[in-house]
Amino acid sequence: MELTKVKPHCPYLMPKNELLQIDFIEFCNSKLGVSPTRVTSDITRWLDEDHGSGDPTLFAGFPKNPLVHFFVVAKHEFILSGLHIMQEVFRQTSGGTTKLYSDYKDGMLLKKGDIVLAGIGSASSILLSERVALNFTAKMSGISNKTYSIASEINKLNKNITLLETRKTTPGLRMYEKYATRLGGARNHRHGLDTGAMLKENHLRSIGSIEEALDNLNKFLPILTKIEIEVSNLNEFKAALHKRPDVIMLDNFSLDDVRLAIIEKNNFDKNIKIELSGNLDEKNLFEITSLKVDYMSMGALIHKAIWVDMSLQLYLP
Repeated sequence: MELTKVKPHCPYLMPKNELLQIDFIEFCNSKLGVSPTRVTSDITRWLDEDHGSGDPTLFAGFPKNPLVHFFVVAKHEFILSGLHIMQEVFRQTSGGTTKLYSDYKDGMLLKKGDIVLAGIGSASSILLSERVALNFTAKMSGISNKTYSIASEINKLNKNITLLETRKTTPGLRMYEKYATRLGGARNHRHGLDTGAMLKENHLRSIGSIEEALDNLNKFLPILTKIEIEVSNLNEFKAALHKRPDVIMLDNFSLDDVRLAIIEKNNFDKNIKIELSGNLDEKNLFEITSLKVDYMSMGALIHKAIWVDMSLQLYLP
């Protein structure tokens, strides 16, 4: 019986720039601000989730440690985010033997057909890496892509407004998702409950008084910790204003009430910052940026971002 051989011609050229382990380490240290061991342990868990007790498809058989070339190809235009995480995924499954190359960096605009990442390694290790590597980078790039689109538009309309994300992040992925928004041009809001005091509606309901809550914070809070309070109407705004928090968030205010709040704030204390939040998206940017607010916070940068599309193509040399 004659065997049918599958060996398509490779249409791609290998990128020139080799990615080294030091590139991943530097990314963790300087871009995420954490030890590489924190990130490698996350990747190990993600791989374990995908591998389970082992991929039986690989029992189909391979020559002993066949070296193949692979190329991760952009299917459309997008902002790249997560390159070095992808690098580490491929490194882990191969024990560091896969050679990896890319001529791009996070934050760069890729076009359809661009080679995001390429490499030379064993077929089995590459196939074990593929889905985790592509899923992560597609998700992160989608967040950076959406953030860049909105941040660029805001910058055109009003350079004095800073775009923020929120704590509406995927459990376990906050550090990475917030990095992706920074890459796209946003500034991070607090990373977690421990990085700032923020009185929200349910805090105020349980405490009972805006004035009492802010008095307690001003009395007991560590001196380097900022205070923000969320208000839902002009009466709450006025009560908060006279206690001078660092930031007042106007939640789901009408545009007319935002204007009134800004006039009131400027007459009382121009140093207090105003943040606008609640159902903000691309559709109402023109109206919102006409207001003299300091910050716009949008959970949609993360939870409404659409993954980008890329594919991995594997070729025998």
